[in-house]
Amino acid sequence: MTEEVNNHFTLEQLRRFYSEELRIVAGLESPDLVSAFARVPRERYLGAPPWKFSSGTSVKHSSYRTTSSVCDVYHDVFVALESKKFLNNGQPSIIARLIAALKLSPGKRAFHCGCGTGYYTAIMAEVVGSRGSVVAAEIDSTLAEIAVTNLMDYDHVKVLNRDGADVDPVPCDAILINAGVTHPHPAWLDCLSEGGVLVLPLSVGRQLSVNDAMVLGITRRHNQFAAEILSIITIYSSPSMRDPILQSMLNDSFESHAMLRLKSVRKDHHDRTDTCIVHAPGFCLSAVTI
Repeated sequence: MTEEVNNHFTLEQLRRFYSEELRIVAGLESPDLVSAFARVPRERYLGAPPWKFSSGTSVKHSSYRTTSSVCDVYHDVFVALESKKFLNNGQPSIIARLIAALKLSPGKRAFHCGCGTGYYTAIMAEVVGSRGSVVAAEIDSTLAEIAVTNLMDYDHVKVLNRDGADVDPVPCDAILINAGVTHPHPAWLDCLSEGGVLVLPLSVGRQLSVNDAMVLGITRRHNQFAAEILSIITIYSSPSMRDPILQSMLNDSFESHAMLRLKSVRKDHHDRTDTCIVHAPGFCLSAVTI
């Protein structure tokens, strides 16, 4: 039976409208991804109502509004998972763009680092289908336990209560890092299949307390890695993958607009040249086209 949520729309209709709104706002071109947003019941991943939500117009905790209506969570808003920590189920249009950059399709293998309570993991699982697989990592034990319960109907999803930096993913086609870091983990690059994509938020800001990040899309081409800037977002920071010196270097390249020259990520040893945007031990953000 179709659930009635108010006098105007059924819950199924709300989800469909929500998915179509994301298709337009986030520029989604994959019908499978749009359909996933229409099928996954977001409210099941948010805890019991009342929910605290925000449209993202302010980063202050006081910007939350409270609702017990399921209708309100089917809009482009982020919803608090732990409001005191300002830890949220991310704004759908932003995360949808990042998932779209992964170029998921049925049968692909994905790794989701920082899965929270599993909502966007479920979206990814719907797209790759039962012939694919998703490994999700969440460092917070409470959130990981909730994610395990929320995702128990997906036989092709595995949730680990681990720091994603300590997970050595098996070969996969797509990696979504859902936390701010200052460098790519070597294992994330190494495990990518040919044509595989790593979506990586790199932390910027003069201080480590700043949660702003520029998100890179990194695509493996043989043993090289093409790169482009996808977005600028605010995101919860990784507890282990942030280095203040690297963040300062990233911020300098961001503020000087040097990052606009980005074409690739290099992991080979080489001397610094004028094509190096951020040259650091183990990796280099480079203007070299591959």
